[in-house]
Amino acid sequence: MMTNPKHIYIVFLLLFWALQLKAQNGAGSMTVDNSTVNVVAGTTEQRFSEGSYFGPNANWVIDGTLDIWSKNVWIAPGATFSGSGRIVIHNPGTNPFYTSMRSGPTNIDGNNGNFINLLIEHQNNSDLILSDISDPGYGTTNASGESSAALNIAGTLDLAVDHANVILNGHNLAFNTSGKIENYGQNRMVSTGNSTDGHMVKEYADNSAFVFPVGIDEGDYTPATLTPQSAGKLYVSVQDYRASLTTGFSPKQGMDRSWHIYSSAPAKVNMTLQHNVSTDGSLFKEANAAISQYNGGTKWNYYKTINTAVGVHTSNDVDLIANLLGNGVWFTKYAVNALNIPNVFTPNGDGNNDTFEIRGLELFAENDMIIVNRWGNEVFKQTNYKNTWTGDGLNEGTYYYILRVKEHAGDEWQVYKGYITLIRAFTR
Repeated sequence: MMTNPKHIYIVFLLLFWALQLKAQNGAGSMTVDNSTVNVVAGTTEQRFSEGSYFGPNANWVIDGTLDIWSKNVWIAPGATFSGSGRIVIHNPGTNPFYTSMRSGPTNIDGNNGNFINLLIEHQNNSDLILSDISDPGYGTTNASGESSAALNIAGTLDLAVDHANVILNGHNLAFNTSGKIENYGQNRMVSTGNSTDGHMVKEYADNSAFVFPVGIDEGDYTPATLTPQSAGKLYVSVQDYRASLTTGFSPKQGMDRSWHIYSSAPAKVNMTLQHNVSTDGSLFKEANAAISQYNGGTKWNYYKTINTAVGVHTSNDVDLIANLLGNGVWFTKYAVNALNIPNVFTPNGDGNNDTFEIRGLELFAENDMIIVNRWGNEVFKQTNYKNTWTGDGLNEGTYYYILRVKEHAGDEWQVYKGYITLIRAFTR
């Protein structure tokens, strides 16, 4: 039986076309590295393939530059990256070798491995997505849940261009004590995708401030700045009311964002939360807003809060819990009837500031007050406090109050905690 030469020619053309297509867009191509690689200063190593895989024995010392145009990047547990150079993440659509490779995000699976101690320059203007990519055949043991594709950074993550966001996609982006993130903002941020899974994580060596540039999606920039009073590890993400599953107050008096914040051990932090006014409820008032912590059921605690700029509120000595499933992990802002709680009073008999006066307290239907000293001993207690406490018989110093109020008789208690400093020797 003779073969039709025309059929042979057609098959040849199809194979040639397929090879040409692959040569243009790199579909299915991969580069696998599982050894020691040194990129010396002044030199560049490049990865053009659709997938770049770094095995468990990969040891990259980069003093120059590693350029990656891959759609998928997989980093095995055990792989190490260090040096004084940088890794540059490019948009695959700018691939100089596979010129027809489509534009799109870079998917990266850090497998919760070793902390990458390098500058990572994120130049992909179509985002970087933390993704659980299949092991190419090394048989590694992978973590589960938020850690399954976690990316750990000990150097600097530079969001180098607009739209160079990091999409958590249910996974953790973690920074150790030396790790940091730079050039963040409304169009360069860490997106939680409105999921309660996946957090931005920071390990603190001291009480330095760190900005978590998080938001539900690009443009909805709602960063949290946290300054702990001691070393520890903090976790942050952000959602809207519905995703947070909290209850207990009218959305009209709040703003439709809730931050999910917890710590590896119980901690106190100074907290600044920024939100977009487009999410404000119809009765939300900036000046009256308090950073509010969910306490289960319909109960919320309200911290003394300073409104430092439009959409920016700060509270000090905020209690964080060490249970990501606990009630105390949710924070939002709520505008209550105006309360002006001072942090100092001077009972010296001069007729000025002689009592611990809380302005606006009369607007609430009910209240009760407890004041303790620095050892936690109760020094004053009163139901329906009338702004009359003078600190009689007490030494000068700092005391701590717990004030509970109800806007209406049938409401749940709102709780305010803070400190008041008593100074008798003060003169005008």
